[in-house]
This record gives sequence, C-alpha cells and structure tokens, in this order.
Amino acid sequence: MTTEHVLELAVCTVADKEQALAARRQAMQAVARYPGFVSWRAVTACETADMLADLVEWENLDAAQAAGKRVMTDPEFAPYMAAISSVQLMQHFQTEQQI
Repeated sequence: MTTEHVLELAVCTVADKEQALAARRQAMQAVARYPGFVSWRAVTACETADMLADLVEWENLDAAQAAGKRVMTDPEFAPYMAAISSVQLMQHFQTEQQI
C-alpha cells in the first residue's frame, strides 16, 4: 500500500538534551497547526545521548516544503532551532511499500 503523504526525516545532535526536548515540545505544538500537517513522531537515539530524530508526516511535498520555510521565521520554533548543534540528515521521503 502506498500513500501520497510525505515523510520528513530530520536527525540532529544537541548540546543540552533536556533543553532541546522542552523546545521540541513547543515546536511540535506550533507545527501541528501548519497546513498539511499529519503527524510528528519525536524520537531519541538509544546509543547516542545527544542525538534526536523527528519523523514528520505531511499531506504532500508542497506542504512539507512550505513548513520548512515557515519554521525559519516562526518564533515558536526558534528555541528548537537554537538547541540544535548540527543536522545530520534532513530529507523528504515517499512511502513505496508498507506492511
């Protein structure tokens, strides 16, 4: 089964994990109101203490890309951006197959 939805995968490292987690909760609340938002799964790495990943589902690539521009100027997202030390991966994906 395939879907038109787009998955956005962002993997990053942070200097202060607790601060980043709090900032991410605020960012999630903001993004949940963006057009085309479907869901956000926030995860932390088991083996790497300073690594976080976000899997955000969008209705389509246009919505994902518009959100990417909007977060750059959204004051509610700014603390999360500031908490990120480096971005390891930021990419959009389409589902090819699912079981």
